Amino acid sequence: MSKFSFRALPVLAALAAVAAMAPRPAQATDLLIATWGGGVEKVWETAFAEPFAKETGINVKIVPVPTPEAQLRAQAGNPQYNAVMVTYPQGANLMRDGMVELLDPAELPDTADTNPRYLMRNADGKLAGVSPYFMYYGIAINTDEAKPGDFKSWANLGDAKWKGKLAITRPIYLSSYDLPIIAKAMGGDEKNIEPGLDLLRKIVPNALTTYSSIAHMNGLLTRGEIAAGPYYSGRVWHLRQQGAQNVTMVVPEEGALMIPYLLVMPKNAKDMAATKKFMNYVSKAEPQLRGSVLGGYLPLNAKAKLPAEAEEQMGMTLAELMTRLYQPDWAYIADNQTDRINLLEKLIADAR
Repeated sequence: MSKFSFRALPVLAALAAVAAMAPRPAQATDLLIATWGGGVEKVWETAFAEPFAKETGINVKIVPVPTPEAQLRAQAGNPQYNAVMVTYPQGANLMRDGMVELLDPAELPDTADTNPRYLMRNADGKLAGVSPYFMYYGIAINTDEAKPGDFKSWANLGDAKWKGKLAITRPIYLSSYDLPIIAKAMGGDEKNIEPGLDLLRKIVPNALTTYSSIAHMNGLLTRGEIAAGPYYSGRVWHLRQQGAQNVTMVVPEEGALMIPYLLVMPKNAKDMAATKKFMNYVSKAEPQLRGSVLGGYLPLNAKAKLPAEAEEQMGMTLAELMTRLYQPDWAYIADNQTDRINLLEKLIADAR
């Protein structure tokens, strides 16, 4: 079991802020990029959008929404966003449904520095998007209400002592994240989910609530309304950067789930040339490192080397962390997502 002992990184954060605050040339066009809220948008503005505008003159507005993928689907045929952040399984479904532009890697040359394993392609080698970073999915705790040692295993979430003291996410994410890693921890995997379902039947009655957004979960954690819950490493990192010292992250002994993210371009999006420039920019090492400092987003560009101080906050090196992470078959998860959402909705209703 490992935990983050996050403390603020003032020097690194200040350097990232300087890059964003420098003067920028005249803006030629505006791009709208949809991301999640709850602090995600602030990191994107500082690490990616503002430095890109300074360098290119292309203004980028980051728009926080509860579910970016749902916005993309709702606007099919008349997209309002130039690019949208989605999860890896959502990206697979969007590509399958023909809802994103497939991109020539030659137009995004900096993607060559991303491990091919984390780039989503179609059969012809076209990219469904770019992969600027990953987070991992472990157990976030409020240290006023629980100790890291209370959650050495994913199974501890099912202990009766936590009744009314946990939070869980919505079935759309529960099916993609919680179920695969919990199944893996209990001896199964994303293709053999029964061991995970057995544990979820114990976890759900312990949940005070199902959190509806990143901002909602952030508040539950920092105010001590819950003791713990499965959550994203980057969100806990960002909370601590904002001064919340009573939250930390646990990697259970069975490991945590690695979650790559995709920035995709909706089908028939406007200003494609400018959008491709931005997508290539977020594939570079330097902006990814700013994202890691500000938001705990772990870079996927092979040339991006985390500062020693950042690895110190993680309690391990990035290389060591990678050995503790599970990377499931995301295509399989995407193909079975609808059925599993329905299954989990019923499980939650029955368990409560």
